[in-house]
Amino acid sequence: MVKNALVRGLNSFAYSVLITVVIYALIMALGAHQGEMPLLPEYMAHFESPVTALLVQCLLVGVISAVFGAGAVIMEIERLGLITQSIIYFVVTTAVWIPVACFCWGFHKYLGSMIGVGASYLVSYFISWSVQYRICRKNIEEINQRLQELQQA
Repeated sequence: MVKNALVRGLNSFAYSVLITVVIYALIMALGAHQGEMPLLPEYMAHFESPVTALLVQCLLVGVISAVFGAGAVIMEIERLGLITQSIIYFVVTTAVWIPVACFCWGFHKYLGSMIGVGASYLVSYFISWSVQYRICRKNIEEINQRLQELQQA
């Protein structure tokens, strides 16, 4: 399970960093102020250069995604019920997501940030949870089918 979590976490990290870099490059190339960093000034003030701020933000987005990916193994612990799995997964992902969202996007200060980042989190959580829920349902159907076959034999 640990190996599976590491593989998922690393894959999620790599994909999200790549996607974030591409999106930021497009924003900077096509934005109203070409070349301007798509970062909050308050966030950039923590760094000596805007490029460092952008790189750190890309890495933090990767960390969030890695936790979502690696944390998905929680949904595979069969001795836990789906509700317990969902609660633990929510707590683990939120524990990483909120500090990063506050630091990078001013989640706790700006309504627009709260809406955008909150929607992003909910969509990410819903996608992860839905995939795991479907896997759980499929496993239950397979078990029920096998039990039915054993009863008929």
